[in-house]
Amino acid sequence: MPAPDRRLIAKIMILRKLRRKLKRKVRGAAIRPIFWNRVDQGDSVLMKELREDPHYHHRYFRMNMENFDQILMLISGEITGKMTHSRPISVEEKLGITLRFLATGASQISLSFSYRISPSSVSKILREVLKAIVKIFGPIHLPPPTTDQWINNEIGFRTRWNFPNCVGAVDGKHCRIQAPNFTGSTYHNYKGFFSIVLTAVVDHQYKFSAVDIGASGSQSDGGVFGRSEIGRRLENGKLGLPEAKIVGPHLQPHVIVADDAFALKPYMMKPFPGKFLTLERRIYNYRLSRARNVSENAFGMLAARWRIFHTPIVASLDLTRLVIQAAVILHNFLIDKQDMNTITADSDDGNTTGNWRETTTGDTGMISLRQQGSNNRRQEAVVVRDRFLEYFNSNEGSVSWQMSRIS
Repeated sequence: MPAPDRRLIAKIMILRKLRRKLKRKVRGAAIRPIFWNRVDQGDSVLMKELREDPHYHHRYFRMNMENFDQILMLISGEITGKMTHSRPISVEEKLGITLRFLATGASQISLSFSYRISPSSVSKILREVLKAIVKIFGPIHLPPPTTDQWINNEIGFRTRWNFPNCVGAVDGKHCRIQAPNFTGSTYHNYKGFFSIVLTAVVDHQYKFSAVDIGASGSQSDGGVFGRSEIGRRLENGKLGLPEAKIVGPHLQPHVIVADDAFALKPYMMKPFPGKFLTLERRIYNYRLSRARNVSENAFGMLAARWRIFHTPIVASLDLTRLVIQAAVILHNFLIDKQDMNTITADSDDGNTTGNWRETTTGDTGMISLRQQGSNNRRQEAVVVRDRFLEYFNSNEGSVSWQMSRIS
């Protein structure tokens, strides 16, 4: 076979390059006219007007002006761009676009038209701002390395929810996503849509203490929690939970409460199954359910504020994970600020339900996990649960109103 003619190959490559260059569409202007009018029209102008109307500012951004400004001050150093454009996009607009994306679930092209900013710029802005929020407020994927937060959680669950030695409530949800490119059925779940899983431990104030994001929807729900970082650390005793403490007459470990989808473990309490239960078991189930509802409320309030969880998240997988992480971080921040945007949780006494249930008809857009693992129980876990049952039915551990709640 003759050796290739290098000159001929070079000429062919140059010719192809020239043809590609000729095919490129000649850009008529540095910026499209509809985007040039951004400073005079569109939602950028509305943002300024909303500062004169606190009520609608709250409804538009899902937070008050003070908290908007504080977040802006904290992340502005991360999102301030170079002054290379005659009309640069301000940091206020960048944060506003990102919060509207979370608050509505609107597509990036819709935000482009609303704010009169090119779709490519919207995509860059979302990544820039979400990364800044995660960086400044700190990642929330893993729990804190010390036991201080868990001790505070235990005090809260004991005094507010009447469940001693409880440090959190765990739950997991399938978050709807757009079908990712080139992944086949990897993210296609048992409900027939594409999703990634958000697993979290929630504290007594409806804040997320520990979060695991990103398990593919097609994974068996029974193994999602066990494979998560939270599940592995719990099983290995490396989650930083406090040492065992006396509850009634017994030394009991600190536990996390869960619903029937999770497996009974020495560190995880779940209800007794079945309908025809003894009075003692019904009282135990009520007391556990009362504490566990903090996780249901937290996920419901998260979705009620950030309605992006009511629709498939239209973004790449890495951006989707950023969206979920930033939404959780902002949820915690706003609860600390007591900025609930009229979103209420169930009352402590269980007499009234939170209005997030009314506004969303109980459908947060996120689907719960199914049965976690097998029904095989370790004897140690059975003993721990029976001792809590004994305590809740004793003179020391009972509360005056528990009988009226199960009758």
